[in-house]
Amino acid sequence: MFVQAWFLYVHLHRELKEKRTKLLGLIRSPESDLAEVTTVSTEYISTLRGIIQGPAEEAGKEGGIRHLVVFRWTNTVQGKKVSEFLDAQFELVSVLLNIGLWHMKHAAHLAANPDVAMEEAKEVHRTLRIAAGIFTALKDSEVQKLHDAGDKGADTDVRILDAYVMQCQAEAQEVTLARAIELKHKHSLVSALAAETSKMFMIGGDHLSTLDQLQVGKWHKYMAIKDEFYKAYAYCYLGLEVLTQDKCGEAIACLRESSRAYAAAEKLSREYGSMKGPGTHARPQEHIFFRKLGPLVKSTLEKCEHENGFIYFHKVPDQPPELPVKATFGLASAEPYSIPPVNPAWTEDALKTLKAARSGEKPQGASAVAEEIKPVPEPNVSTEPAPAPSTSSGCVIS
Repeated sequence: MFVQAWFLYVHLHRELKEKRTKLLGLIRSPESDLAEVTTVSTEYISTLRGIIQGPAEEAGKEGGIRHLVVFRWTNTVQGKKVSEFLDAQFELVSVLLNIGLWHMKHAAHLAANPDVAMEEAKEVHRTLRIAAGIFTALKDSEVQKLHDAGDKGADTDVRILDAYVMQCQAEAQEVTLARAIELKHKHSLVSALAAETSKMFMIGGDHLSTLDQLQVGKWHKYMAIKDEFYKAYAYCYLGLEVLTQDKCGEAIACLRESSRAYAAAEKLSREYGSMKGPGTHARPQEHIFFRKLGPLVKSTLEKCEHENGFIYFHKVPDQPPELPVKATFGLASAEPYSIPPVNPAWTEDALKTLKAARSGEKPQGASAVAEEIKPVPEPNVSTEPAPAPSTSSGCVIS
C-alpha cells in the first residue's frame, strides 16, 4: 500500500509541476488559445486543490499539507514588491487572478484588429465576462479563505478585485454598445447603454479612489476617461432622441452636456498619456471611435441651434434631461465561475505519503531574504491607434 501511495504521490507531484509550468507559459501570451488555457488551468487548479483541501471525498476540510510550500508572486499595481506566503491557497488566488488578467489581455488582443469578425466579437464579449466572473469568485470566496489577505493595495485587496470586476463588465458592454451604434439601433437604446457603461467605469474608479494614487493613479485616470467618454455618448444620443420628439431646447442642452463631457475626456486622455505607473501607454483620444464622436456632437449641436433659431424658438434649459436610469436589455454581466473540483486521484494515502515525505523539512521555497522576482516577458499588445475600420461609426465591433 505504501509503495502504491508513493508512486501516486510522485505522479501527482510531477503533474502539478508540469501543469503549472505549462499554464504559466500559456498565459504569458494573449494569443494563446482560449480553450487550451481553460483546460490546462482547470487541470492545475484541480490538482492544487488536493494540497489545499485534501481528498475529494473530504472536500471542504483544510488539508494537512496546505502550508508546506512558500509561494511568491508580485502584485499588478505595486511594482516589484513581492508577496510571499506559506500557503497553497495563496497560490490558488494568485493563479486565478493571473488567469483573469490573461482573459482581459486576450480580449484586448482580439479587439485590436481593425476589422473584428462576428465570432471574434463574441469571444471578446464572453472572455471579458469570464474574467469578471473569475474576479468575482476571488473576491467573494477564495480571498476569504486566506489566513492573511496581504497588504493594502495588493492583488488580494477587495477594492482592486472590485475594480477589475467593474472594468471587465464595462469593457464587455463596450462591445454591445459598439454593435448597437453600428447597426443603427434606436437612439434611446444607444443612450441607455452608453449611460450604463459610463456608470460602470465610474464605479470602478470609485473602488480605486481610496487606494494609493501613486500606485493606481493611471488606472484610476483610465476609468475617469471612459466615464466621461461614454457620458458624452449617452448625452449625444439622448439629444438625438429628444430632437425626434421636436424638443429642440432639450436637445441643445443634451448636446452641450455631451460636448462638455467629450472635452473632459480629451483633457483626461492627454493627462493619461504623460502619466507614469502600471498601465499601457495608449493615447485614447487618437483612436478612431473616440475621434468620430467629437464631430458628431459638434455638427448635431450646430444643427439644433440653427433650427431652434429659425423654427422652434424653444428655451434651452439650464440642465439637460436625466439620462435613462437603466437599459432594458443588452447589459453585460459576469459569467459565474466555479472552482474546479479536487482531482479525485488525491487519496488519503497519497496525502499521508506526501506529508511524511515533507515532515521535518524546511518549508520548500523558504529563504531568509526575499528574492527579487524578475518580470516575465510578454508579447506586446499594440496600443497604437489602429487603421480606420471599414465602418461608418468607427466601431471595430460590427
